[in-house]
Amino acid sequence: MKIFTLVLAAALQAGAAAAQGWSPAVNAETLAAVQVAAPSPAAPAGPRDGQNYSGAEELLIKEFAIGEIGMDIPEAEVMRQDRYYNNAFCFEHALRLAVSRVLEDYTEPTSPLARELSAMGSLQAPSKSEVKKASRRVLDSLNKGGSLIALVRPFKFYQPLNGETVERNWIFFLRVDGRPYWAVVDRSGGKAPYVYGD
Repeated sequence: MKIFTLVLAAALQAGAAAAQGWSPAVNAETLAAVQVAAPSPAAPAGPRDGQNYSGAEELLIKEFAIGEIGMDIPEAEVMRQDRYYNNAFCFEHALRLAVSRVLEDYTEPTSPLARELSAMGSLQAPSKSEVKKASRRVLDSLNKGGSLIALVRPFKFYQPLNGETVERNWIFFLRVDGRPYWAVVDRSGGKAPYVYGD
């Protein structure tokens, strides 16, 4: 028993001596030096991964043939926005309107379609064939792995550049060819949907 007590005492003394230089003193200076990283958005899942609202996945795949875009459309958030805000129509219809606008509207100069038409050299009134070709290119860009569509939540990531609120609009953030865009759909249906970028 005496040997055990002596060994234990020696081990405790050695541990205390080693611990003296091990940790810094906790004071105002050391606490102020601690940097906490800002939270980052969750890695987006694709339409076929089953991690997003299934109605959004199905709509993107079946109606628009978009299967490779990253998604951040959690079912819980879709249900929350559907339940707590005044909506003239459901989420699926809002998403359909938003994606259609991205592929068809070139009136806003910062929209993906307007930028594609500009890159093609169609600066004034484009022909139907030019719009169709540009729309196809935008659709191809949406189908790339680096693209993203996300449902904007209050006070979270992807807030719209022009200050539109989630309380009055279904808002979708898109990243197409590395550029941010927002598709805004009025929940009351009183205003036409629109899309713009930075």
